[in-house]
Amino acid sequence: MVTLLYAGVLALLAVLLANLVLYVRLRGAKEPDWRADATLRVQANFVENVPLALLLLLLLELSGLPSIAIHSFGCVLVLCRLLHAWGMSRNPGANYPRLIGAQGTFVLLSCMGVAAIYLYLLS
Repeated sequence: MVTLLYAGVLALLAVLLANLVLYVRLRGAKEPDWRADATLRVQANFVENVPLALLLLLLLELSGLPSIAIHSFGCVLVLCRLLHAWGMSRNPGANYPRLIGAQGTFVLLSCMGVAAIYLYLLS
């Protein structure tokens, strides 16, 4: 069960992001004005996209996709989520880590969706 590894890693990342939201809220005025919103957005974006990605990853694995493909999708997902979080925490504006993380996640979801449809049509 390769997906189990990525579910575990991403669960730990989810806990970290939730704790960062709490930390920024507790610091209040000591943080720049943009940081609270950015931290909340990182966590919300994670919660919006990662569950669907993990579900697709699991379904692809159960459908017989080779482990190397599952590991590739899982690694890219973790990398994209880390890039997005790091980019959003660096400054309030647009930046490449944030863009690559967000758009990379969308491309990954699209690729996994196409793979799922393809595997369905083959069965």
